[in-house]
Amino acid sequence: MEKINNIPSSPWDFFFLPVWVHRKLSVRFMGLIPAIFFVGFFDMVFYDNILEMGYFTGEPSKIIFRFIVFLLCSFILGAVDVICTMVPIAEFAIMIGKRSEKYVSKAMPVILMKSYALSHILFIVPTALYVYSGIDWTSVSPASSYEVRVLFSVVVTLMLLVPYLQFGILYRTLSVRTKLEKFSKAVLVLSAYFWMQITREVTYFIGGNMHSFIKSLI
Repeated sequence: MEKINNIPSSPWDFFFLPVWVHRKLSVRFMGLIPAIFFVGFFDMVFYDNILEMGYFTGEPSKIIFRFIVFLLCSFILGAVDVICTMVPIAEFAIMIGKRSEKYVSKAMPVILMKSYALSHILFIVPTALYVYSGIDWTSVSPASSYEVRVLFSVVVTLMLLVPYLQFGILYRTLSVRTKLEKFSKAVLVLSAYFWMQITREVTYFIGGNMHSFIKSLI
């Protein structure tokens, strides 16, 4: 059994978050509210460049109204994203724990949902660069300026790497908060990978409809 609870600090803490962070993930449902809102706000803000969508133009009263609608949509989208993505994986972990007679908390859905929310921190910088840099990434070519080509390389590399770091965070949460064997945790992370391919498309579709609704208010 992997004894990750006793490992010392390492450079991987920067990517997978320190062990103490995973230990501090509470099982309180109220703590899910900011987690859900954070994920939903992330999904809405980085769906597209909202600064260019005209959300913040017009009369102040209309801007405030659209902003309130935006926040409500963020919370709803976050709830769909977090719950639909992590609850099935958490329930799968509980089932594996029962069958293998290894400890898995009944509150694992709450723990994994919070871990999933935290993992979005890794996406903030590369996604912000991609969406809000003002660069048309589809037009980048050898003829583009050196600075644009370097930034393109950095963004592409980060966007390819960060999803795997996200699974590393989920794996570490499972390691710290359960007594599952390595193989069981690997199965869970692999299952999460394929499941998240589906939920990501669902979230993107719902987010697109919400943005269309907000645009109709302009």
